[in-house]
Amino acid sequence: MSGSRAAASLGRHAGLWIAASSLAGLAVGFGVSLFQGEGVERPTLVISVLFANVVGLTAMVCSVWLFPRLRGRSGLLRFPLLVLALLSGAVFGSLAVLTVYPLFVFREPRLAVAVIALNSVLALVVGGVVLGYEEMRLRLQDALREMREVRLVEARLREEAARAELGALQARINPHFFFNTLNTISSLLEADARKAEELLETFADLFRYAFDAADATPVPLRDEIAFTQGYLRIEQARFGDRLRVGWHLERDSLAVRMPGLLLQPLVENAVGHGLAPRVGGGRVDVSAALDGGLLRIDVVDDGVGLSRDGEGLIRAGHGLGNIARRLQASYGGRAALTLCAGPGGAGARARLTLPAAPVFPGAGERAS
Repeated sequence: MSGSRAAASLGRHAGLWIAASSLAGLAVGFGVSLFQGEGVERPTLVISVLFANVVGLTAMVCSVWLFPRLRGRSGLLRFPLLVLALLSGAVFGSLAVLTVYPLFVFREPRLAVAVIALNSVLALVVGGVVLGYEEMRLRLQDALREMREVRLVEARLREEAARAELGALQARINPHFFFNTLNTISSLLEADARKAEELLETFADLFRYAFDAADATPVPLRDEIAFTQGYLRIEQARFGDRLRVGWHLERDSLAVRMPGLLLQPLVENAVGHGLAPRVGGGRVDVSAALDGGLLRIDVVDDGVGLSRDGEGLIRAGHGLGNIARRLQASYGGRAALTLCAGPGGAGARARLTLPAAPVFPGAGERAS
Protein backbone atom coordinates (compact mmCIF):
# COMPACT_ATOMS: atom_id res chain seq x y z
CA MET A 1 0.00 0.00 0.00
CA SER A 2 2.82 2.39 0.89
CA GLY A 3 4.54 1.49 -2.41
CA SER A 4 1.47 2.49 -4.41
CA ARG A 5 1.24 5.79 -2.50
CA ALA A 6 4.93 6.47 -3.21
CA ALA A 7 4.41 5.70 -6.90
CA ALA A 8 1.39 8.00 -7.04
CA SER A 9 3.36 10.78 -5.33
CA LEU A 10 6.25 10.36 -7.79
CA GLY A 11 3.78 10.43 -10.68
CA ARG A 12 2.28 13.71 -9.42
CA HIS A 13 5.76 15.20 -9.06
CA ALA A 14 6.71 14.14 -12.58
CA GLY A 15 3.48 15.52 -14.03
CA LEU A 16 4.00 18.91 -12.39
CA TRP A 17 7.63 19.07 -13.47
CA ILE A 18 6.79 18.11 -17.06
CA ALA A 19 4.05 20.74 -17.23
CA ALA A 20 6.27 23.47 -15.77
CA SER A 21 9.28 22.51 -17.91
CA SER A 22 7.14 22.37 -21.07
CA LEU A 23 5.78 25.85 -20.43
CA ALA A 24 9.31 27.15 -19.84
CA GLY A 25 10.50 25.43 -23.02
CA LEU A 26 7.68 26.95 -25.07
CA ALA A 27 8.55 30.38 -23.74
CA VAL A 28 12.22 29.91 -24.67
CA GLY A 29 11.27 28.58 -28.12
CA PHE A 30 9.07 31.56 -28.85
CA GLY A 31 11.77 33.90 -27.59
CA VAL A 32 14.45 32.32 -29.78
CA SER A 33 12.20 32.40 -32.84
CA LEU A 34 11.30 36.05 -32.34
CA PHE A 35 14.96 36.94 -31.71
CA GLN A 36 16.04 35.29 -34.97
CA GLY A 37 13.22 37.02 -36.85
CA GLU A 38 12.42 33.90 -38.89
CA GLY A 39 8.97 33.28 -37.47
CA VAL A 40 7.87 30.52 -35.14
CA GLU A 41 8.83 27.06 -36.40
CA ARG A 42 7.40 23.89 -34.93
CA PRO A 43 10.76 22.00 -34.67
CA THR A 44 12.24 24.90 -32.70
CA LEU A 45 9.37 24.78 -30.20
CA VAL A 46 9.52 20.97 -29.90
CA ILE A 47 13.28 20.95 -29.37
CA SER A 48 13.01 23.75 -26.78
CA VAL A 49 10.32 21.83 -24.90
CA LEU A 50 12.38 18.61 -24.96
CA PHE A 51 15.53 20.37 -23.76
CA ALA A 52 13.57 22.09 -20.99
CA ASN A 53 12.21 18.72 -19.86
CA VAL A 54 15.71 17.26 -19.88
CA VAL A 55 16.78 19.93 -17.39
CA GLY A 56 13.55 19.78 -15.37
CA LEU A 57 13.31 16.01 -15.09
CA THR A 58 17.01 15.72 -14.25
CA ALA A 59 16.53 18.19 -11.39
CA MET A 60 13.36 16.40 -10.29
CA VAL A 61 14.91 12.93 -10.19
CA CYS A 62 17.90 14.23 -8.25
CA SER A 63 15.76 16.12 -5.71
CA VAL A 64 12.90 13.64 -5.26
CA TRP A 65 14.65 10.29 -5.60
CA LEU A 66 18.44 10.68 -5.20
CA PHE A 67 18.77 13.50 -2.67
CA PRO A 68 16.78 11.83 0.17
CA ARG A 69 18.86 8.68 -0.23
CA LEU A 70 22.15 10.58 -0.02
CA ARG A 71 21.07 12.91 2.78
CA GLY A 72 22.55 10.75 5.51
CA ARG A 73 25.95 10.59 3.80
CA SER A 74 28.83 12.99 4.42
CA GLY A 75 28.96 16.18 2.38
CA LEU A 76 32.25 15.16 0.75
CA LEU A 77 30.49 12.21 -0.87
CA ARG A 78 27.01 13.65 -1.33
CA PHE A 79 27.94 16.86 -3.18
CA PRO A 80 30.08 15.24 -5.94
CA LEU A 81 27.47 12.52 -6.50
CA LEU A 82 24.67 15.07 -6.90
CA VAL A 83 26.76 17.19 -9.31
CA LEU A 84 27.66 14.07 -11.30
CA ALA A 85 24.01 12.99 -11.43
CA LEU A 86 22.85 16.44 -12.63
CA LEU A 87 25.56 16.62 -15.31
CA SER A 88 24.95 13.05 -16.44
CA GLY A 89 21.21 13.57 -16.73
CA ALA A 90 21.65 16.80 -18.68
CA VAL A 91 24.25 15.36 -21.06
CA PHE A 92 22.53 12.05 -21.79
CA GLY A 93 19.11 13.68 -21.99
CA SER A 94 20.41 16.27 -24.46
CA LEU A 95 22.07 13.56 -26.55
CA ALA A 96 18.78 11.68 -26.61
CA VAL A 97 16.98 14.76 -27.95
CA LEU A 98 19.68 15.35 -30.54
CA THR A 99 19.42 11.72 -31.59
CA VAL A 100 15.72 12.25 -32.27
CA TYR A 101 16.57 15.37 -34.33
CA PRO A 102 19.90 14.40 -36.06
CA LEU A 103 19.54 17.06 -38.77
CA PHE A 104 20.01 19.69 -36.08
CA VAL A 105 23.39 18.14 -35.25
CA PHE A 106 24.51 17.86 -38.84
CA ARG A 107 23.39 21.40 -39.65
CA GLU A 108 24.83 23.11 -36.54
CA PRO A 109 27.32 20.74 -34.80
CA ARG A 110 28.98 23.48 -32.78
CA LEU A 111 25.57 24.75 -31.69
CA ALA A 112 24.66 21.22 -30.57
CA VAL A 113 27.74 21.10 -28.35
CA ALA A 114 26.89 24.53 -26.98
CA VAL A 115 23.33 23.37 -26.27
CA ILE A 116 24.62 20.34 -24.33
CA ALA A 117 26.93 22.59 -22.32
CA LEU A 118 24.12 25.09 -21.71
CA ASN A 119 21.75 22.34 -20.58
CA SER A 120 24.41 21.04 -18.20
CA VAL A 121 24.87 24.49 -16.66
CA LEU A 122 21.10 24.97 -16.41
CA ALA A 123 20.74 21.54 -14.79
CA LEU A 124 23.35 22.52 -12.19
CA VAL A 125 21.67 25.87 -11.51
CA VAL A 126 18.09 24.57 -11.42
CA GLY A 127 19.14 21.46 -9.55
CA GLY A 128 21.08 23.52 -7.01
CA VAL A 129 18.08 25.75 -6.34
CA VAL A 130 15.72 22.77 -6.07
CA LEU A 131 18.11 20.80 -3.87
CA GLY A 132 18.57 23.84 -1.62
CA TYR A 133 14.80 24.09 -1.30
CA GLU A 134 14.54 20.37 -0.54
CA GLU A 135 17.24 20.65 2.09
CA MET A 136 15.37 23.49 3.82
CA ARG A 137 12.08 21.62 3.55
CA LEU A 138 13.51 18.44 5.03
CA ARG A 139 15.20 20.40 7.83
CA LEU A 140 11.87 22.05 8.60
CA GLN A 141 10.22 18.61 8.66
CA ASP A 142 12.92 17.37 11.03
CA ALA A 143 12.42 20.40 13.28
CA LEU A 144 8.64 19.92 13.31
CA ARG A 145 9.06 16.21 14.02
CA GLU A 146 11.41 16.99 16.90
CA MET A 147 8.90 19.53 18.24
CA ARG A 148 6.13 16.92 18.06
CA GLU A 149 8.33 14.41 19.83
CA VAL A 150 9.16 16.95 22.53
CA ARG A 151 5.47 17.74 22.95
CA LEU A 152 4.65 14.03 23.18
CA VAL A 153 7.32 13.61 25.83
CA GLU A 154 5.97 16.63 27.72
CA ALA A 155 2.43 15.29 27.47
CA ARG A 156 3.62 11.88 28.71
CA LEU A 157 5.44 13.52 31.61
CA ARG A 158 2.35 15.56 32.48
CA GLU A 159 0.25 12.42 32.39
CA GLU A 160 2.72 10.59 34.61
CA ALA A 161 2.76 13.56 36.98
CA ALA A 162 -1.04 13.53 37.06
CA ARG A 163 -1.00 9.80 37.82
CA ALA A 164 1.55 10.35 40.57
CA GLU A 165 -0.56 13.15 42.04
CA LEU A 166 -3.62 10.91 41.91
CA GLY A 167 -1.69 8.08 43.52
CA ALA A 168 -0.60 10.44 46.27
CA LEU A 169 -4.19 11.55 46.74
CA GLN A 170 -5.37 7.96 46.98
CA ALA A 171 -2.59 7.14 49.41
CA ARG A 172 -3.63 9.98 51.70
CA ILE A 173 -7.35 9.19 51.89
CA ASN A 174 -7.77 10.87 55.21
CA PRO A 175 -6.72 8.43 57.97
CA HIS A 176 -8.99 10.31 60.36
CA PHE A 177 -11.92 9.70 58.01
CA PHE A 178 -10.96 6.03 57.78
CA PHE A 179 -10.80 5.46 61.54
CA ASN A 180 -13.76 7.71 62.30
CA THR A 181 -15.85 5.72 59.82
CA LEU A 182 -14.83 2.43 61.39
CA ASN A 183 -15.68 3.82 64.83
CA THR A 184 -19.06 5.05 63.56
CA ILE A 185 -19.86 1.67 62.03
CA SER A 186 -18.72 -0.09 65.20
CA SER A 187 -20.97 2.08 67.38
CA LEU A 188 -23.95 1.33 65.12
CA LEU A 189 -23.53 -2.43 65.07
CA GLU A 190 -25.66 -2.94 68.20
CA ALA A 191 -27.94 0.11 67.95
CA ASP A 192 -28.75 -0.12 64.21
CA ALA A 193 -27.14 -3.10 62.47
CA ARG A 194 -28.88 -2.34 59.16
CA LYS A 195 -27.55 1.21 59.14
CA ALA A 196 -24.07 -0.09 59.99
CA GLU A 197 -24.26 -2.52 57.06
CA GLU A 198 -25.32 0.26 54.70
CA LEU A 199 -22.44 2.46 55.83
CA LEU A 200 -20.00 -0.40 55.41
CA GLU A 201 -21.20 -0.96 51.82
CA THR A 202 -20.91 2.77 51.13
CA PHE A 203 -17.42 2.77 52.63
CA ALA A 204 -16.40 -0.11 50.35
CA ASP A 205 -17.85 1.70 47.31
CA LEU A 206 -15.82 4.79 48.15
CA PHE A 207 -12.56 2.89 48.20
CA ARG A 208 -13.48 0.99 45.05
CA TYR A 209 -14.13 4.24 43.20
CA ALA A 210 -10.94 5.82 44.55
CA PHE A 211 -8.79 2.98 43.27
CA ASP A 212 -10.68 2.68 39.97
CA ALA A 213 -9.78 6.33 39.33
CA ALA A 214 -6.11 5.33 39.25
CA ASP A 215 -6.20 4.95 35.45
CA ALA A 216 -6.54 8.77 35.26
CA THR A 217 -9.44 8.43 32.78
CA PRO A 218 -11.84 11.40 32.92
CA VAL A 219 -15.14 10.50 34.56
CA PRO A 220 -18.59 12.12 34.28
CA LEU A 221 -19.38 14.68 36.95
CA ARG A 222 -22.28 12.35 37.88
CA ASP A 223 -19.77 9.80 39.17
CA GLU A 224 -17.94 12.44 41.21
CA ILE A 225 -21.28 13.54 42.68
CA ALA A 226 -22.20 9.96 43.61
CA PHE A 227 -18.80 9.41 45.21
CA THR A 228 -19.09 12.65 47.20
CA GLN A 229 -22.63 11.81 48.27
CA GLY A 230 -21.36 8.51 49.65
CA TYR A 231 -18.66 10.34 51.57
CA LEU A 232 -21.24 12.77 52.98
CA ARG A 233 -23.62 9.96 54.02
CA ILE A 234 -20.86 8.56 56.19
CA GLU A 235 -20.01 11.98 57.61
CA GLN A 236 -23.69 12.68 58.34
CA ALA A 237 -23.90 9.41 60.26
CA ARG A 238 -21.02 10.69 62.40
CA PHE A 239 -22.04 14.35 62.74
CA GLY A 240 -25.80 13.82 62.80
CA ASP A 241 -27.81 17.05 62.61
CA ARG A 242 -24.62 19.10 62.80
CA LEU A 243 -24.00 18.46 59.09
CA ARG A 244 -26.57 19.63 56.56
CA VAL A 245 -26.08 19.29 52.79
CA GLY A 246 -27.68 20.97 49.78
CA TRP A 247 -27.32 20.03 46.11
CA HIS A 248 -27.94 22.43 43.22
CA LEU A 249 -27.01 20.64 40.02
CA GLU A 250 -27.87 21.53 36.44
CA ARG A 251 -28.95 18.43 34.55
CA ASP A 252 -26.63 19.02 31.59
CA SER A 253 -23.60 19.56 33.83
CA LEU A 254 -23.71 15.95 35.03
CA ALA A 255 -22.63 14.72 31.60
CA VAL A 256 -19.30 16.59 31.65
CA ARG A 257 -16.08 14.62 32.01
CA MET A 258 -13.43 15.65 34.49
CA PRO A 259 -10.45 14.06 36.28
CA GLY A 260 -11.57 11.80 39.12
CA LEU A 261 -11.29 12.69 42.82
CA LEU A 262 -11.51 16.45 42.36
CA LEU A 263 -14.80 17.22 44.07
CA GLN A 264 -14.68 15.10 47.25
CA PRO A 265 -11.48 16.72 48.64
CA LEU A 266 -13.18 20.14 48.38
CA VAL A 267 -16.20 18.88 50.33
CA GLU A 268 -13.90 17.14 52.82
CA ASN A 269 -12.03 20.40 53.29
CA ALA A 270 -15.30 22.27 53.90
CA VAL A 271 -16.49 19.70 56.46
CA GLY A 272 -13.18 19.21 58.24
CA HIS A 273 -11.93 22.79 58.35
CA GLY A 274 -15.14 24.81 58.05
CA LEU A 275 -17.84 22.95 59.95
CA ALA A 276 -16.17 20.48 62.33
CA PRO A 277 -14.67 23.23 64.56
CA ARG A 278 -18.15 24.71 65.15
CA VAL A 279 -20.19 23.26 67.99
CA GLY A 280 -23.39 23.62 66.01
CA GLY A 281 -21.86 22.37 62.76
CA GLY A 282 -23.28 23.95 59.65
CA ARG A 283 -24.26 23.48 56.03
CA VAL A 284 -22.42 22.57 52.84
CA ASP A 285 -23.94 23.43 49.45
CA VAL A 286 -22.62 21.88 46.25
CA SER A 287 -23.66 23.42 42.93
CA ALA A 288 -22.68 22.69 39.33
CA ALA A 289 -23.63 24.62 36.21
CA LEU A 290 -22.48 25.15 32.65
CA ASP A 291 -21.38 28.64 31.68
CA GLY A 292 -20.69 28.76 27.95
CA GLY A 293 -17.90 26.26 27.36
CA LEU A 294 -17.00 26.02 31.04
CA LEU A 295 -18.17 23.88 33.94
CA ARG A 296 -18.34 25.68 37.28
CA ILE A 297 -18.56 23.69 40.51
CA ASP A 298 -18.99 25.54 43.81
CA VAL A 299 -18.60 24.07 47.29
CA VAL A 300 -19.89 26.61 49.83
CA ASP A 301 -19.94 26.22 53.61
CA ASP A 302 -21.11 28.53 56.38
CA GLY A 303 -18.36 27.48 58.77
CA VAL A 304 -15.56 29.31 60.53
CA GLY A 305 -14.23 30.96 57.37
CA LEU A 306 -10.71 31.33 56.04
CA SER A 307 -7.68 31.85 58.24
CA ARG A 308 -5.74 33.55 55.42
CA ASP A 309 -6.11 34.44 51.74
CA GLY A 310 -7.47 31.66 49.55
CA GLU A 311 -4.51 31.53 47.17
CA GLY A 312 -2.12 31.06 50.07
CA LEU A 313 -4.27 28.26 51.48
CA ILE A 314 -4.29 26.49 48.12
CA ARG A 315 -0.51 26.66 47.90
CA ALA A 316 -0.03 25.55 51.50
CA GLY A 317 -2.81 22.98 51.66
CA HIS A 318 -1.82 19.45 50.67
CA GLY A 319 -5.24 18.48 49.33
CA LEU A 320 -6.06 21.81 47.66
CA GLY A 321 -2.54 22.16 46.26
CA ASN A 322 -2.83 18.63 44.88
CA ILE A 323 -6.04 19.58 43.06
CA ALA A 324 -4.48 22.75 41.63
CA ARG A 325 -1.48 20.81 40.31
CA ARG A 326 -3.70 18.14 38.76
CA LEU A 327 -5.78 20.81 37.03
CA GLN A 328 -2.59 22.36 35.65
CA ALA A 329 -1.35 18.98 34.43
CA SER A 330 -4.69 18.11 32.80
CA TYR A 331 -5.80 21.45 31.37
CA GLY A 332 -2.87 23.86 31.52
CA GLY A 333 -4.18 27.35 32.09
CA ARG A 334 -7.73 26.51 30.99
CA ALA A 335 -8.85 25.33 34.44
CA ALA A 336 -8.59 26.86 37.89
CA LEU A 337 -9.32 26.33 41.58
CA THR A 338 -10.19 29.42 43.61
CA LEU A 339 -10.94 29.77 47.32
CA CYS A 340 -12.57 32.80 48.87
CA ALA A 341 -14.98 33.90 51.59
CA GLY A 342 -18.54 32.65 51.25
CA PRO A 343 -21.62 34.79 50.53
CA GLY A 344 -21.85 37.70 52.91
CA GLY A 345 -18.31 37.06 54.14
CA ALA A 346 -19.33 33.98 56.13
CA GLY A 347 -17.72 30.60 55.67
CA ALA A 348 -15.83 29.79 52.48
CA ARG A 349 -16.43 29.02 48.83
CA ALA A 350 -14.21 26.76 46.71
CA ARG A 351 -14.79 26.95 42.98
CA LEU A 352 -13.62 24.61 40.25
CA THR A 353 -13.66 26.04 36.71
CA LEU A 354 -12.76 23.70 33.86
CA PRO A 355 -13.58 23.15 30.17
CA ALA A 356 -16.87 21.37 29.59
CA ALA A 357 -16.72 18.13 27.59
CA PRO A 358 -20.03 16.24 27.39
CA VAL A 359 -19.93 12.45 27.35
CA PHE A 360 -22.54 10.06 25.93
CA PRO A 361 -26.10 11.33 25.20
CA GLY A 362 -28.80 10.86 27.77
CA ALA A 363 -26.32 10.78 30.64
CA GLY A 364 -27.76 13.68 32.56
CA GLU A 365 -29.82 12.08 35.38
CA ARG A 366 -30.26 14.48 38.24
CA ALA A 367 -28.34 13.53 41.38
CA SER A 368 -30.54 12.87 44.33
